Amino acid sequence: MVWVVENLTLVLVLSVPALWYLSYLWKRRKLYIYSWNIPGPFALPFIGAAYKFIGSPEYILEKLIKLVERYPSPMSIWLGPRLFFCLTDPHHAEKILTSQKCLGKDHFYKFMIYNIGTGLLTAPVPKWKKHRKLIMPSFHQKILDSFVDIFTEQATVFTDILRAYAGRKNIDISKPVSAMMLDIICETAMGLKMNTQREGNVFATHLDQMMLIATIRVFAVWHHLDWTWRLYPLSRKLDKHLAGIHEVTSKIIRKKLEVFEKQKENRRDSLVAELDEGGKKRRVFLDLILENSEFTEEEIREEVNIFLGAGTDTSSTTLCFLLEMLGLYPEIQQKVYEEVIDVLGEERSVEASDLPRFMYLERVIKETLRLFPVGAFVVRSIGEDINLGTCTLPKGSSALISSLNIHRDPKYWPEPLKFDPDRFLPEEIAKRHPCCYIPFSYGPRNCIGNRYAMMSLKTIAATTVRKYRMFTGYKSVEDIEMMVKVIVKPTKGYKVYLEQR
Repeated sequence: MVWVVENLTLVLVLSVPALWYLSYLWKRRKLYIYSWNIPGPFALPFIGAAYKFIGSPEYILEKLIKLVERYPSPMSIWLGPRLFFCLTDPHHAEKILTSQKCLGKDHFYKFMIYNIGTGLLTAPVPKWKKHRKLIMPSFHQKILDSFVDIFTEQATVFTDILRAYAGRKNIDISKPVSAMMLDIICETAMGLKMNTQREGNVFATHLDQMMLIATIRVFAVWHHLDWTWRLYPLSRKLDKHLAGIHEVTSKIIRKKLEVFEKQKENRRDSLVAELDEGGKKRRVFLDLILENSEFTEEEIREEVNIFLGAGTDTSSTTLCFLLEMLGLYPEIQQKVYEEVIDVLGEERSVEASDLPRFMYLERVIKETLRLFPVGAFVVRSIGEDINLGTCTLPKGSSALISSLNIHRDPKYWPEPLKFDPDRFLPEEIAKRHPCCYIPFSYGPRNCIGNRYAMMSLKTIAATTVRKYRMFTGYKSVEDIEMMVKVIVKPTKGYKVYLEQR
């Protein structure tokens, strides 16, 4: 009798988890059925195709790009229990990015949320809609035009600092560039002068390491569970870098609140840029949200984290790649220089009215973003079944749109690794589907700062190229290997060096 009871207990103990797992599979049967009908790499139980990304984080991007290239769009891939459909067809990308059913950011972003909170980049749809509407006025064109003086001032400091780098080969140009971008973001979006270029920049180091660790965790699905992650030594390293990031953002918020309260006491207008249009006062980002009672203290902190992190790292990475391309193609650099001299002359600083006249420089920037889109992938949750024409993506799955693969697809870009700014002449743009080029995403949830980014990049590039010639240790675009730290970075760094003109 005892033997029967013991065996019955054992059967029950084994049956409960088995029944739970079978129930779990049954509820998700639609995902499995759809994934069987769409080709993709073989998936192991529990971890899916995550075994494909085991190894050094430097090669995650390379492995993913090669994997996507092996299959037609869409490709199905399981990462742990999550089903992704990788899209490299612009028509498919457009359907996802413009659909109201696919506005939600994927579970993938939860690891970013853990690090920086649910700001505009990572917020769920209802919160994103509310915050975007409230923040959008701070990106009005007249506000952006008022920032050009700040772009120019900080770019001038940057070119002064570069004197110490002139003549030295293969310098780490990312350090002074990141410090400049942090100063620009703080002054334009936060209304604060931080003087990071002169005093040092610890924020960039913490941010770079945080994004690398977040990327490692995304592809190591066995660390998606918080309890397994806390056992991993990298989790403690991440905590250290997060503390460093929060220390910087807390300092900025404290300093801004002191200024803000003083302004209220003195009943004066804000000391930061603001313009009056039609009697309605428009303020820059941090002024606007501090005055808005709909933002909680935690939400203010999250938005500051997002603006500092995304604003500095994406713009600084793009500028570094741009300087790399100017060094790699001296004939293109010369054309940019001649255009800058034609517009500005030898001494005059950049003004807002000059920016539309930098037409060739704009094409050079766009070609740089084509080859090196800092956001190599856009990941969206599928809120309802989406018919792509050739197949249907089921609710509960996710779409991973590979802008890097699209940007380098010979079907849309002849000789895709050739650096050719004239691809962005109006007549050439008209020939292509709009989602052939999506460095700032596309549709209603595109990057809110796309015009800001282009204006700042033009101003800084024009100021820099007038004072320096750029060179690089790379021999071709093919030589520039890339890795992903949430955004794309060169695996072997920026091999830029400068000479004063």
